[in-house]
Amino acid sequence: MNFLWKGRRFLIAGILPTFDGSSDDIIDKESKTYKAFLASKPPEETGLERLKQMFTIDEFGSISSELNSVYQAGFLGFLVGAIYGGVTQSRVGYMNFMENNEATAFKSHFDAKKKLQDQFTVNFAKGGFKWGWRVGLFTTSYLGIITCISVYRGKSSIYEYLAAGSITGSLYKMNLGLRGMAAGGIIGGFLGGVGGVTSLLLMKASGTSMEEVRYWQYKWRLDRDENIQLAFKKLTEDETPELFKVHDEKTAEQVSLDSIK
Repeated sequence: MNFLWKGRRFLIAGILPTFDGSSDDIIDKESKTYKAFLASKPPEETGLERLKQMFTIDEFGSISSELNSVYQAGFLGFLVGAIYGGVTQSRVGYMNFMENNEATAFKSHFDAKKKLQDQFTVNFAKGGFKWGWRVGLFTTSYLGIITCISVYRGKSSIYEYLAAGSITGSLYKMNLGLRGMAAGGIIGGFLGGVGGVTSLLLMKASGTSMEEVRYWQYKWRLDRDENIQLAFKKLTEDETPELFKVHDEKTAEQVSLDSIK
């Protein structure tokens, strides 16, 4: 029952991320995380210095919060693109296999299934790779341009979304020539503007900025990694874990050699 309750809380947290009222996760201007965010931003910093700091690794080997958000978005884009491309391409491969082998005499029913499975797997891998790297590259370049411009300017606005959408759309249609690049830039700029307006309205409604969201996300990830490391450290330092103690108590037997003569 305890497992079911925790599972229900996990599902609710996915729908309502602020369901848990822990003070560590509340986005508050007086929280320690927000004060640490203000302390991490020197007041007198040029755009080039902020941009250089974005690509700098700290003394603990961690990347910046801005670069971490770009990395996560790119990986998520690659994953979504790979799943989409794999599913669509495998379905096409399945239909082609059924059409091309209607009159094929296989050795057995298992042989036909094996060849169909091989065709399905190969097409899934091809489609996943074809769409995965494209969507991943598109997402990384789009978020990367937005982040670089906002870091250089020191604030977020609609301009970086328009610029990122136009540049990314033009580069995506580069193989179609100048007309294709122009069309891709216009469509990308429009979609980027829509995404920018939506993001900025959400940020304004929540009373935060994109810079604060990136920092909070980055700080929560560091806290999570630190808690995991502390848990492993505590586990390794414990010479006799609780699980072993319970096992020994239940299975321990008093062996005496007095009866042996």
